Amino acid sequence: MMECESVLPFTHYQQPQRERLQDLVRAPEWQAILARHHALRQWKADIRVPPAAPGQQVTANQYLAERNFQRVKKLLSEGVTDENRLVEGLGNWRAALAGDERFPIVFLGLVVTLDCFFLPRCLYCNQTWLPRRLTLDDWKALLREAAEPTPPYVYLPGGEPLQLGAEIWGDNGLVASAADLGSAVNINTNAVLITPQVALQLVKVGLAKLHISLDSIDPKVQGQLFQGRERLDAVLNGIYNVQIAREVLGANHPQVHVNCVLTARNLFQFPDLLRFLLEIRQIRSSRFEGRIGEDPVFRDFAFHLIPVGGRENALLRPTAEEWKRFYSETWAEAEQVWQDYQTAVGVPEDERNSLERYCPFASPFLRADHKMGLDEYCERAAQGNYWQGALVDRCYVAPTQAFVLPDGSQHWCGAHAIRHPPPLGNVQGSTLRENIRANISRWAEYPNDYCTGCAGATCVINQTAQRNLRKQVSEWIAEHDCLRNGQDTDT
Repeated sequence: MMECESVLPFTHYQQPQRERLQDLVRAPEWQAILARHHALRQWKADIRVPPAAPGQQVTANQYLAERNFQRVKKLLSEGVTDENRLVEGLGNWRAALAGDERFPIVFLGLVVTLDCFFLPRCLYCNQTWLPRRLTLDDWKALLREAAEPTPPYVYLPGGEPLQLGAEIWGDNGLVASAADLGSAVNINTNAVLITPQVALQLVKVGLAKLHISLDSIDPKVQGQLFQGRERLDAVLNGIYNVQIAREVLGANHPQVHVNCVLTARNLFQFPDLLRFLLEIRQIRSSRFEGRIGEDPVFRDFAFHLIPVGGRENALLRPTAEEWKRFYSETWAEAEQVWQDYQTAVGVPEDERNSLERYCPFASPFLRADHKMGLDEYCERAAQGNYWQGALVDRCYVAPTQAFVLPDGSQHWCGAHAIRHPPPLGNVQGSTLRENIRANISRWAEYPNDYCTGCAGATCVINQTAQRNLRKQVSEWIAEHDCLRNGQDTDT
């Protein structure tokens, strides 16, 4: 057999990570796989390329504009020029869905299990267990239902979804089925179950993205948060197996993102975590030539900073003073880490950007427009209220989402699925769209108290959707005024 270094030189990695990967690929499990030349050739031939994810706010805006266009035009013809009233008419989901049986579901969250083999669970875990009543065939049926007319972005959180094994990553599993229907799939995992075989399968079936939980690179702190010091090495090995599998099969997917839960124990360690993530990521793809910012691996190991949630985690929440220090000092330190990295790997000056631009969903405060300054935000964050100041008048994307729990209960979104208000219905007795349509009269209630735990990404999407609706209304008002003034002049 050829030497590992000549087969997998990992030339587009920095030296410390190159050595880690070369050490791991020498392990018997990887050596046995590399010796199976025919099987590897077949794996390469069978690789699915992940479909592109739909733009959630774009799809919502387009649908609302198409369905409510005539209604807004009628208001304009009647002399209504109040922008707020026109935006309300344009963004009215109850009116838009009237008579439409096949409206788009753009985001489909499938919580296939709430079981997790981390026992005890992570220190901040606040998931409520539910029995698993849906089968693999049930989940596939939901994929097929949602795929028309627009294949949704499919998110598989947990629990730990990889506990379902081949039902997730097998050739006939959930990821492969979704990819065949045109859906990009994202799995949220602790990565411990990503063995070499599983990593190769995840590449083969066309998984688009992995969100992996990692809060600190300090073994003591991460051990406390994981409630098991040995777990950190197991998580990192799972990540490294994904990197090796991509090299073995000549692919750039799945992309790896990191979910970092911010607590009082790891808040100020973020620059160290960032430095490590930049050290282990691939500098650029060996299969891409062009601007580094356009490289498909350039956003690999992007991070999502998630403030610790749940009343039961009050003792883990940073104080207002600690949040203020994070945003005024720690973020600046992390920004310098990012700038130093771009210099070190030779990113041309005209391609360099800020940390916030590199990872726009990174910072809980900077990523959204809050109706308050930093001091007030930090006071609220100390009470666990991270997003109330970023909520807009209506949830413009909720009717394009469906979040299904293991017992079949359906919610508008992930935040509701965690907080468990009354569900929209159960997919064992009605379809995804039937449940949404049956509850669309409740849409005007949102945002409400359940929405204060809204995901930051959803806040950003909603703010963008509202801005786009206002922009569209402003253009229509201007067009209407031009036509009216022209008619007046002609008269």
